[in-house]
Amino acid sequence: MADILSQEEIDALLSTVSTDDEMSDDTVEQLDFVPKKISVYDFRRPDRVSKEQLRSIRNLHDKFARNFSSTLSNYLRTITDITLTSVDQMTYGEFLMSLPDPTSFNIISMIPMEGNTVLEINPSLVFPIVDKLLGGMGKPLFNTRELTTLEQHIMDGILSLILKDLEEVWRQIIPNIRMKKELSENSPHIIQIVSQNEVVILVVFEVKFGEVLGMMNLCIPAIVLEPVLGKISSTDWLIGAKKGAVGDNEQEILSILNETEVFTNVYMGHSKLSIEEILELSKGDLVMFKVKSDRPSEIFLNNKKKFLGTVGTLGVKKAVKITEFLTENNDENTAE
Repeated sequence: MADILSQEEIDALLSTVSTDDEMSDDTVEQLDFVPKKISVYDFRRPDRVSKEQLRSIRNLHDKFARNFSSTLSNYLRTITDITLTSVDQMTYGEFLMSLPDPTSFNIISMIPMEGNTVLEINPSLVFPIVDKLLGGMGKPLFNTRELTTLEQHIMDGILSLILKDLEEVWRQIIPNIRMKKELSENSPHIIQIVSQNEVVILVVFEVKFGEVLGMMNLCIPAIVLEPVLGKISSTDWLIGAKKGAVGDNEQEILSILNETEVFTNVYMGHSKLSIEEILELSKGDLVMFKVKSDRPSEIFLNNKKKFLGTVGTLGVKKAVKITEFLTENNDENTAE
């Protein structure tokens, strides 16, 4: 048989229900609501590169800015300041919309990566550089125009310097990278390296020398960087860590040493002649050295005596045969 509630229990239940129904608006407002964190996300422009990877790319090109500032200062023979202004991701169409027309628009390949990148140099920077290299004061050109063949040839020299310094910093990520200019155009809309909606990484530099202030943009499609995004997010290259067994570069070092040229000379003896005797010398005359004929010749490397040998011929050439190795304790004399 089911339990029957007493009158006191029924009254207690009814009082609880009435209390909940009669809760005032003030009581509701006093309740603590913790709002959920909302992140803005545009499904039409998904982020292809994480913030951590963007930060690593920024650190990479900040080093390039410092290096190229020194390189360009030496090339232009004037103090040049290059600053990394921003590193953002956007669509390729938005990048093109931000560029002046005409401008110096250069297609760059990042071998062995697939695809191309863009290096754009604003006219406000191009023409002062050309003027400076042609002996002028580096004044800007107020009425912009397309580059002539000669001006483009001059800018190719600047491009080679830029690519060399870019290669140096990118080798931390891609050891065998080689950057090469494929094509240069005056209009950014003639060539399209990726679709308008493709996500790209835009690295913006501010270049200043004298009274000149101009911008330089490096546009790298995210699809080009996809194979190495994992390495970019790693901090090993950033802190200079290099993992590997001792002696991994032994063959490379030996290869470099094998191609190193060392100045070599052979000391066979000496003799003293007066000015009059020197003036009377002619082809076929013999000059006697004050040494014995059976005495070994001394062989010097970079003016340091290292070997003893015997002078002779090898084919039609004069030669010396090494007969003895010398240590530092043998003799410290140098060639005179």
